[in-house]
Amino acid sequence: MFPMSRLISLIRPLAILAVALLVALLMVKSRPQLEARSVSIPPPIVSVQTVVNGAQSVSVVAHGNVTAWRQLELTAQVGGEVIWKSVRFEPGVVVEKGEPLLRIDPTDYELALAEAKQALSSAKLSLAEAESLRQAARVEEAEASVAAAEVRILRAKRDLENTEIAAPYAAVIDEQTVELGQFIVVGARLGRVLGADKAEIRLPIPPQDIRFIQDIDNARVTLHGESAGDTRSWEGNISRVEARIDTQTRAFPVVVEVENPLDTDVHSAPMRFGLFLRAEITGGSVPSAVRIPQSALHGDNDVFIYVDGVLQRRSVTVVRVSAEGALVTEGLAEGEQVVVTRLDLMFEGMAVALSDV
Repeated sequence: MFPMSRLISLIRPLAILAVALLVALLMVKSRPQLEARSVSIPPPIVSVQTVVNGAQSVSVVAHGNVTAWRQLELTAQVGGEVIWKSVRFEPGVVVEKGEPLLRIDPTDYELALAEAKQALSSAKLSLAEAESLRQAARVEEAEASVAAAEVRILRAKRDLENTEIAAPYAAVIDEQTVELGQFIVVGARLGRVLGADKAEIRLPIPPQDIRFIQDIDNARVTLHGESAGDTRSWEGNISRVEARIDTQTRAFPVVVEVENPLDTDVHSAPMRFGLFLRAEITGGSVPSAVRIPQSALHGDNDVFIYVDGVLQRRSVTVVRVSAEGALVTEGLAEGEQVVVTRLDLMFEGMAVALSDV
């Protein structure tokens, strides 16, 4: 038999547990009954745009670098020592058409011209003598000598003129590869110049946008870029849409021209070659379309319409998506309300409420 003290120590915890359960049961039964209530969840609020069909202007945005519309490699047409070089014949300097850049020693070419003139005088004297003696064979030979001497004079004059290298047109010196005192040979490379009277910006236009800039005569081009720390704008014209596609980007090259890009009398700031520009081309339009925010699009071509407090999903025809929004040409009727608010969850038949704003 267990001792009495051992039995009491075993029964005590059980008694405490029984009392606790009894108290808990009494508390539960004495708790007042909760009244069942129905809780209504308000529908989400959305904003809408009323459909109004009409002509929609299109702005195409592209980026490109400013380049010269023509460039020329300067090469020596005659050989000799460079005896003079203009201080303005340096990279980055703007020079005028016909401005001298350097001179080659003309001594040998002046001598060649004098000798050619002397040969012409002798040939003419021989011709006159042959004609006076009526010697037909000598006359024919003398006439050939006169003609050859005249050609030699022309060549000597050309060579003498070529001892001075001048700017072929208003240009920016891009490279200069010759120095004073240097001896150069025929064909030696002297430098490169960039035509300063016109600039070109070649813009890569994606296939879906090229349709909007076919009327190049009426298209307006505004160019934006950083110049001397400030944002500047220039106006340009589309000169051509190239009849080829870039094999890497599949884009259509569109060439924009700016006349006299460095002339500050024409432009607020010089448009320097190499400048990176953002171009906005306007002029194209869609005859009948609706412009909606990109947020109204679900997938590539679905929108939600607000009808009597619920959402209806609709497939539409989208002809262009840009930062300005999406252009829809088919699928929306005049006066319908397109939901422009994008909720986390949207589905056909979902109840929504209109925003007061």
